[in-house]
Amino acid sequence: MRLIWDILLFVVVAAGLGLGSAYTAINHADKLGLYQIGPWMAWPEATSPKADPYTRAQQARQGALLLGAGEGLAFEAIHDDDGTPLDGACQYRLSGKQLPARLWTLSLLNEQGKVVENPSSRYSFHSQSIMRNAGDAFDIVVGPQVLGGNWLQSPQNGTFRLVLRLYETPLTSGGTLSDIALPSIRWESCR
Repeated sequence: MRLIWDILLFVVVAAGLGLGSAYTAINHADKLGLYQIGPWMAWPEATSPKADPYTRAQQARQGALLLGAGEGLAFEAIHDDDGTPLDGACQYRLSGKQLPARLWTLSLLNEQGKVVENPSSRYSFHSQSIMRNAGDAFDIVVGPQVLGGNWLQSPQNGTFRLVLRLYETPLTSGGTLSDIALPSIRWESCR
């Protein structure tokens, strides 16, 4: 009788550890293959044949449709340059220069990954429509108060994320990510 209880205990412990480790790996697969430049995070291998099975499982679970390796590369920021979570009640300034891509876009999404409704119906910028400073430099202000120029409205409450997509970039075909200078995200004020 003791042998049967020992076998049952072993099966329960093995099943619990197996299911628990699979659950943890799938729900935290975003840490695998992560590449970070300042506050910007990217997963360059996520859509390549080299992607690990946990990342593929997480993408399938979320229904994520990522850029293919030959299409471009997406970066996401949920913190400012100081590591503080992006807060919709605060104003931030993104400052950068021309990025190594044929075209790039910057979108602001709420906590659920949806665009933030706003009176200007402006949900993103792309490299062809942005107003530039001297040379190729640009500034984009993100905040809850309506402003002119390069401005995106953040949600009134809660956190948000910024998604920077680089299309047809040499970074996906042998370029090195360590050489790229992505826009800084600096906190300016809170209401």
